[in-house]
Amino acid sequence: MVGQVDNSQLRRVKQTESEIRRINQQWVNALVRGDTATLNSLMDEGCVFSYALEGDDRDQFIGDIGSGDLKVESLKRENVEIRIYGSAGVLVAFDTADWRYKGRHIRGYYRTMQVYAERDGVWQIVAVHASPIAA
Repeated sequence: MVGQVDNSQLRRVKQTESEIRRINQQWVNALVRGDTATLNSLMDEGCVFSYALEGDDRDQFIGDIGSGDLKVESLKRENVEIRIYGSAGVLVAFDTADWRYKGRHIRGYYRTMQVYAERDGVWQIVAVHASPIAA
């Protein structure tokens, strides 16, 4: 019986990891396309950001994309690792990005972390952190 519970838990963790990978890829694709509707649906309304740009919430982030102040020209996300903690998940990755912010062209490498939460069966991004790193 214990083995069945462990297999069930393992299956749930794997399913959750797959769901977070899917959401992550949707988020990256929407960011590059400037698809604010998709980004809005993938992020909790209370989503917070921790990085060097102005603003620190979902509305400011989506507003910057919608206005053209933030334009991601390319984003390559690699070495994605996911950990599941019940109804929370943490994704850590290495990003190579080429983007513009308020007319300033920026190209760099980042260590990125996104925190996900499940509410009423729906997973959403609740926090994003990106730190510039040396190549």
